[in-house]
Amino acid sequence: MFKLYTYASCPYCAKVRSAFKEMGVQYEEIDAERGTPGSEELVKLGGKQQVPFLVDEKAGISMYESNDIIHYARSCTA
Repeated sequence: MFKLYTYASCPYCAKVRSAFKEMGVQYEEIDAERGTPGSEELVKLGGKQQVPFLVDEKAGISMYESNDIIHYARSCTA
């Protein structure tokens, strides 16, 4: 299962959530707003406070950028 680090108000996060819903992708959404435990985890994993951030623990993949995340998810569900 994917982990997706997001902010509630982030339009790029909304784009990924919408694409995941359309594709039927199962994922765990983690609130990464500054000051949250998810924020600390995000910086630890990715090195910066940027969302959306996807982690696929099974494949050992992590990435930023909404288009890259959507493309990767499509390749996993094809």
